[in-house]
Amino acid sequence: MSSRSRLAVFVSPLLLALGCSAASPPDAAKVSPVPAFPGVSAKPAASAAAPAAPRESFGALRDRVIEAFLAAEPSRGRSAGLHAYDGRLADYSAAGIDARLRELDAHHAALAAVDASTLGPDDALDRRILLGQIELTLFELRDIEAHHTRPVFYDELFSVNAYLDRDYAPLAERAAKLVAHEEAALAAAPNLRANLRGPLSRPIVETAVKIYRGYAEYLRGDVKTQLGGVGDAAFQARFARVNEALAAEAAAFADHLEKTELPRADQSHVLGRARYERLLSAQEGLTVPIAELEVMAEKNLAENKAAYEALRKKGVRPIPTKATELFATARALVEGSRKFVLDRGLVTLPSANAAVVKESPPFMRWNSAFLNAPGPFETATEAYYYISPPDPSWPKAEQEAYLMPKGVLLATSVHEVYPGHYVQGQWERLAPTRAQKLFGSYSFTEGWAHYAEQLMIEEGFGKENPEGHLGQLSDALLRNCRFVASIGIHVKGLSLDDAAKRFEVDCFQDKATARQQAVRGTFDPGYFAYTLGKVQILALRDEAKRRLGASFSLRAFHDALLAHGSPPVPLLRERVLAELEAKVGKAAAP
Repeated sequence: MSSRSRLAVFVSPLLLALGCSAASPPDAAKVSPVPAFPGVSAKPAASAAAPAAPRESFGALRDRVIEAFLAAEPSRGRSAGLHAYDGRLADYSAAGIDARLRELDAHHAALAAVDASTLGPDDALDRRILLGQIELTLFELRDIEAHHTRPVFYDELFSVNAYLDRDYAPLAERAAKLVAHEEAALAAAPNLRANLRGPLSRPIVETAVKIYRGYAEYLRGDVKTQLGGVGDAAFQARFARVNEALAAEAAAFADHLEKTELPRADQSHVLGRARYERLLSAQEGLTVPIAELEVMAEKNLAENKAAYEALRKKGVRPIPTKATELFATARALVEGSRKFVLDRGLVTLPSANAAVVKESPPFMRWNSAFLNAPGPFETATEAYYYISPPDPSWPKAEQEAYLMPKGVLLATSVHEVYPGHYVQGQWERLAPTRAQKLFGSYSFTEGWAHYAEQLMIEEGFGKENPEGHLGQLSDALLRNCRFVASIGIHVKGLSLDDAAKRFEVDCFQDKATARQQAVRGTFDPGYFAYTLGKVQILALRDEAKRRLGASFSLRAFHDALLAHGSPPVPLLRERVLAELEAKVGKAAAP
């Protein structure tokens, strides 16, 4: 996954990527869904009177809503490369959060009142994107009450890597902003304990303890090392004092969670049917009975499992990756996949820049791999493909099992870099509007990257080694099990032990990965988006093939799909098909 994408709304107030019981926008039924599964459709239109004439132009309203998002979530601006938001933090006070809720409600009402039939294609898409972002944020703050129940809601306070990862300004300038950030974080830190309302979910607390201990390690290690010697003696003294104080705050918060919250923790992460349905609506703009969703998930899992077992019967086996070769192998895969994409003309690569393979920093090691890419407005172009080593505290056998086999490493590298997240992020920089650049959906960003894994195998990448296909199917099964685990945990009362068992038995994951992925489902129930987005893209591709016949081009399809940021796929269906048909028509004209 991309570290710029929001892991639904449960991991961080940044991403990503992606809520409330507010009414659907009046024109919702006008967006034709991608027929990914029987019964899945876009949200129906809400019955409402004709909208009142707006008091301001749509362009002015859109700008006002975007500026409010950036002011309320400065980390979103930083991650996008808007460095006017450096050194600034969200208002985490109770009064600040209440004010944000009122503002979101007002903006939703104003956008819903706009007559979409009067808007051009980009304005209409922007309106739908903004409505979705507001609904998802409302879901986070109102339905989930993340500020009360999710300790990682506050990770922005300690997340200073944005100032160090890229050379967008002289180091001394970035260091000054980092210190300003840390000082603001220390001032806001009392909100961490004041806002939480226990008992909290046990797996969520356990994960948060690891993350905040990772922040303390990062601040005292990498940050201290990178800024050593920057500035004069006065600045160094100020930095040393503030940085250590923030590291101590992170460690103290981890201690508080472990000693105070963990002993009384429960299973309150479970959403239940009603909130799960609202998550579907907010994150994906979809309504579908949970029973149908479960049938869809199980069907796709069974298909991939059968394909995986067929390869195993032919004697194909995973090839272990040695710890000493992990990063070198990943680098070779990144280079090879880029060359393959170019040689086959699968998608236009907007830039010749490349991602650097690196070890994940401590606070990011809750998942196996990430892409940390420049935001759409960033002037510095460095991108990092992070890979997490196994936890040294695990038994040796679990550490060895955690290392991705070579086929899985192939699929993961494709997913994160070429033609996955990295390429999609490059296209996002070219999107025609600020809204399309800034606001992505979970199902598109992860669906595209997951689709890329299958695409590369279909086109023959690594065909000389069938273990690559096995690895791609292994990753597909991992995402299938996320789908069924999400429904099971949040709707059907599935225990974490039983969820982990499904990852092991049905999806052939090692014990450590199975447990890790089951726990992720507690704070990231929207991780069904990988499979959902992938299947929607495949369905749209099939429809484009049927319409265009011999004129269909993979590159043209992918370029059209990526040209408008990363909204949910159903919002793009008609736009993509129309643009492809228009190109074919122009090519056929005398």
